[in-house]
Amino acid sequence: MEMTVDALLNSLLESTVRLEKVVSAKDSEADEWMAVLDEREEMISQMQHQGLANESLTALQKQQLEQIYEINQRLIPLIDGRMQGVQQQLNTLQRSKLAMNTYNEAGPNGYGAFFDRKK
Repeated sequence: MEMTVDALLNSLLESTVRLEKVVSAKDSEADEWMAVLDEREEMISQMQHQGLANESLTALQKQQLEQIYEINQRLIPLIDGRMQGVQQQLNTLQRSKLAMNTYNEAGPNGYGAFFDRKK
């Protein structure tokens, strides 16, 4: 199905706004983001397939592209922040797992106390 440039830009703008809402939600999952990102990727490839050039765009189409760009610029720090939060959680989990493994193999322990034999 071949979509017009206006329809593609409208769909791209709508999915970009939806992506911003999903990413901004505190409890959103990365899978939700990926679904919207895949949808956007498909629209962008369709636009590239049609060979759009900046000179052939109308003023309204250029305005829509500017809106999409502005939203993207707001999204990048949000996504980076969420990624850093997840990375910190992973690092904390790995450290606690390493500590558990280190001291579980350390030998006798009693009543929740452990005896450090690694000195």
